[in-house]
Amino acid sequence: MRGSVARLGSASCSTRYDQGALNRLDSPFFIAWLFRASAWTLVAWLLGWRGVLVLAVLALVTQAAARAVHQRRAHASQSAAIVGGVVAVHVAVFLSVLRPELWPVAMPAGIGVFLCHAVSYLVDVRRGLVDPRRQLAAVLYLLQLPVFPSGPLSRFHDFEHQLSRTDVSMAGFSYGVRRISQGLTKVYLVAGPLGTVAGRIFALPVTKLSTDSAWLGAVCVGLEVYFYLSGFSDVGIGLGKMIGLRYQENFRRPYTADSIREFWRRWNVTLITWLRDYVSLPMAGHERGSRRLYVLTVCGFVLVGLWTETSWNVLPWAVYCASWLAIEAAGLGARLTRVPRVLRHVYVLLVVLLGWVLLRASGPGPLLGYLEAMVGASIAPFGASAEYFTLGFSTALVSALIFAGPLVGNLSRWRVSVDSAVASLLMMFAATGILLWHAVNGVRRLYELAAGTKAGRPRP
Repeated sequence: MRGSVARLGSASCSTRYDQGALNRLDSPFFIAWLFRASAWTLVAWLLGWRGVLVLAVLALVTQAAARAVHQRRAHASQSAAIVGGVVAVHVAVFLSVLRPELWPVAMPAGIGVFLCHAVSYLVDVRRGLVDPRRQLAAVLYLLQLPVFPSGPLSRFHDFEHQLSRTDVSMAGFSYGVRRISQGLTKVYLVAGPLGTVAGRIFALPVTKLSTDSAWLGAVCVGLEVYFYLSGFSDVGIGLGKMIGLRYQENFRRPYTADSIREFWRRWNVTLITWLRDYVSLPMAGHERGSRRLYVLTVCGFVLVGLWTETSWNVLPWAVYCASWLAIEAAGLGARLTRVPRVLRHVYVLLVVLLGWVLLRASGPGPLLGYLEAMVGASIAPFGASAEYFTLGFSTALVSALIFAGPLVGNLSRWRVSVDSAVASLLMMFAATGILLWHAVNGVRRLYELAAGTKAGRPRP
C-alpha cells in the first residue's frame, strides 16, 4: 500500500514537474527571454562585434577567476592575489583603450561599465556575498550590454534576482519606450547641438573670445556633459525595463543642489556609490576632512573625470573638485546653511561651471585666457555670441535649462499620462499592423484565386 502511494505521489510530482517545465515555456517566460536576447543582440551590433567579442573573452576569464576565488576563499592571500591579478588585467585593457594607437581593436564605449561590474563581482565573491556557480547569470551580468555605455551600475545579487523574473508587461514596455526616447532626445537633440557650439567656442583664439561667448561656452559644456551621461543612463534604464530589469536612477537633478557635496551625491549616483563600496573612496561622504580623505577624494575624482573626459586635464580637475569639498568640510558648508537658497544655487553653479571649463580647456594658456574672458578682460567686443543662436541651438539650450532645473519636478505628474499614451499608441499600431496584414493577405488570396480561375478557363 505504501509503495503504491509512494508511486502515486512520485507520479503526481512528476506530473507537476512536467507541468512546471511546460509552464516555463508559456508566453511570459518566452516573451521575456525573447526580448532579452533581442536587446543583447541589438546593442552588440550597435557597439561592434569585435569589441563585444573581446569583452566576452574577458567575461569568461573573470568568471573562471571568480570560481577559483570561491574555491580558495578560506585562503585569504591566494584569493586576494587572484582578484588583484584579474583586476590588473582589466585596468590594463581599460588604460590601453584610452590610447587607440596602442590598441588595434575598437572597444565599446562601455569598457568603464564592464570594469566596474567585473571588480564588484570579484570583490563580492571574495567577501562571500554571491555564489559564482551560476555561469549564465554571471556572464550576462558582466556583459550588461543594455546599460552600455555609461551605466547605471548594478550589483550581481540584484541582477541575478531580477534575471529569474519574467515581469515583462505593456506598462513596463511603454515606460521603457518613453525613457529610451527621452534619453536619445537628450543625447542627440540637446547634448549634440550644445557640444557643437561649445567645441566652436573653446577652439577660438583668445583674441576672438568675448565675455558672453565665454560664458555661453561654459554653460554649454556643463549642460552637454549632464545630458549626454544622463541620456545614455535613461536609455539603459528604459531598455532594462522593457526586458524586465530594473536599474537605479543615476542622476537626481544635480544642478538643483545647494552645496558641492550635495551636487556630487546627485551626480552619477551608482558610480559614486561604487567608488565608496569597492575602492574605498568615500566621495563627499564625511562631514570632517583630513589629508588622507583629501588624497582619496582626488583619486576618486580622477576616475569620475575619466568617465567623462580622457585627457590630462582630469588630474587638475580632480584636485579642484576635491579642494572645494575640503573647503566645505572645513567650515564653508556650515556657513552656507545660513545663506539664502538662491545664493547657494548661484555658488554651486559657478563652482561647477568653472570646473567643467577646467576639464574642457586645451591647456594652461587657453584656460587662463578663457577665465580672463569670463571675468570681462576680453579683447573681442561683447555680443559676439549672437552668431551661435540658430533656431536649433536656441531650442536645445532653452530645453536644457528647463529640464536641468527645478521645473522638471513639476512635470513628474504628467509622466503617467505619457506612459499611458505610449501604451495606447503601441497597441493601436500593433492592431493596425495586424489588420493591414490580414487585409493584404486577403487581397493576395483573392488575386491568386482570380489568377487561378483565369488560368483554368478554356480559351475560345
